[in-house]
Amino acid sequence: MIRIIGIGSPFGDDSCGLVAARQLAHDPPVGAEVVIADRPGAGLIELMDGVEACLVIDAVRSGARPGTVHDLDLRDLTISSARAVSSHDLGVAEAVQLAEALGRLPAHCRLLGIEVGARVSAVSERPAPDVRRAIGEVVHRARQWIRERGLVS
Repeated sequence: MIRIIGIGSPFGDDSCGLVAARQLAHDPPVGAEVVIADRPGAGLIELMDGVEACLVIDAVRSGARPGTVHDLDLRDLTISSARAVSSHDLGVAEAVQLAEALGRLPAHCRLLGIEVGARVSAVSERPAPDVRRAIGEVVHRARQWIRERGLVS
């Protein structure tokens, strides 16, 4: 089975992973399950466990132009230097590192990240226009990733 995991919070640009997952959930790719995960923390490990493949969709901040789509193997997010990992406020990179150490990371795993700006909102609002445009591209890429790898019959 393939699991698509949309991550985020319901606030502003950070909701982009949740919005993309909701769109995919309306018409899920064949053989895929879509999960909407509001700030899962360490729960991400459970969501990635026991599936052949997972695709994580989330907001990222790398300094690129807002709306830029990043497409990388989840293993590229692992932290190379040793540092304390807390079960409180565990981020995606730390959850991936821990899942890999525990042997619970799927054989096929990707991150589709949408670059968000520095704008932070404490109230529920839609993502900025450049981020909203990127959501459509991410939904398309998610479907394409599943098809190209032959992960569904």
